[in-house]
Amino acid sequence: MRLTALTASLFALSITAALPSYAEQEHQHATHSTEASHNTLNVHTAWSRELPPTAPVGAAFMSIDNPSDQADRLLGASSSIAAISELHAHIHQGDVMRMVKVDAIDVPAQGTLILEPGGYHIMLIDLKKPLIAGEQLPLTLQFEHAGKVDVIVDIKSSDAGTSAASPAMDHSEHSNH
Repeated sequence: MRLTALTASLFALSITAALPSYAEQEHQHATHSTEASHNTLNVHTAWSRELPPTAPVGAAFMSIDNPSDQADRLLGASSSIAAISELHAHIHQGDVMRMVKVDAIDVPAQGTLILEPGGYHIMLIDLKKPLIAGEQLPLTLQFEHAGKVDVIVDIKSSDAGTSAASPAMDHSEHSNH
């Protein structure tokens, strides 16, 4: 009888010890989404392209909806998989699209900011791990008014969303970082 009571106590203790771990897994599962929401901003369809394992830079794209009456500004981003994260825009120089770093990107009141290839995007420089299709990467966006918003970015295969008609992009300035 004593062994049974001890066994029951140990079983109850092991269940109790496992509960925080299960709750943590459920929380992690719930946050693994390409959609994030703040009290004024909604970030969705966050994605990046798969890259060769030795690629030193990548980019993140997404849509940011601002349903409020107050404009906001995206001031920066950070990710644990990149040494440096920068906001970038594209400019045309002849037949080449060139990227330039920008200090901030406006998010219009009751509007949408779209970060996309050939437009505004977030550069991930000095990648610490390869961008592999089917995996996800964490990204924290910093806004002037909304503050920090954590986003999970889906990594898509390199042929997803590409176009043969897109102009060449000059990434040479990033190879020196």
